[in-house]
Amino acid sequence: MTVSLLGAMCWGSALAQASVPTTKTRVIYFGLQNQADFELKVKPVFDSTANCKSCEILNYTPYTAEGAVDEPAMHERIASLPADTSFVFFDYNSRSNEQNKSLLEALNKRADSGMIVVGTAGAPRENEASGPLTRTVLGQVHNAVIIGELGDRDRLMPAAFYGPEMLTALRPPKDKMGQGQAPLIFAANLAENWNKRSPQQWTDHFKTKKSKNRKIWMDLNDLF
Repeated sequence: MTVSLLGAMCWGSALAQASVPTTKTRVIYFGLQNQADFELKVKPVFDSTANCKSCEILNYTPYTAEGAVDEPAMHERIASLPADTSFVFFDYNSRSNEQNKSLLEALNKRADSGMIVVGTAGAPRENEASGPLTRTVLGQVHNAVIIGELGDRDRLMPAAFYGPEMLTALRPPKDKMGQGQAPLIFAANLAENWNKRSPQQWTDHFKTKKSKNRKIWMDLNDLF
């Protein structure tokens, strides 16, 4: 009887452990970095900033057979995100046009289903002028969490897209200044704290922080 009881207890304990959901935080990355640069420049910054073993960043950027970024295929990858995606991080932004209309539509479809899209305010490409975020892809994504980067004297980088659609702009460490890594550092901090709130609660949290904070630019301590 005692042996049977102990066996039942052990079996029940094993079942209970098996039914506990995993708490892995998986960030899906899209960017203009090639595959090698993602491993050398993006992933190490994320891993060293997100102080949790359960945090992971996965490069989901589509590439051509030659290894170049396949921007026209971005919307297809958005439509086929892994089921265990926590949130999406876009490491670039661009002016909205007919060529990326399908990407914007795919992002908004995901955003309307409850997924958070985090992204950089970004900057125009060569031979393009700066402009408001409302004319960019991420600036038109519903409830997108857009992060800018500060340079010297806590001013926005001179060529960056701008506007109230940004949640805030962050000053990166001195050794990373000017490299566009402030949004990535934000994404790593969000990943580390992700399980404290639901996606909707995070959206509401950031909106509340922005409406109540009187600073020109909130820092990470204000947000997390």
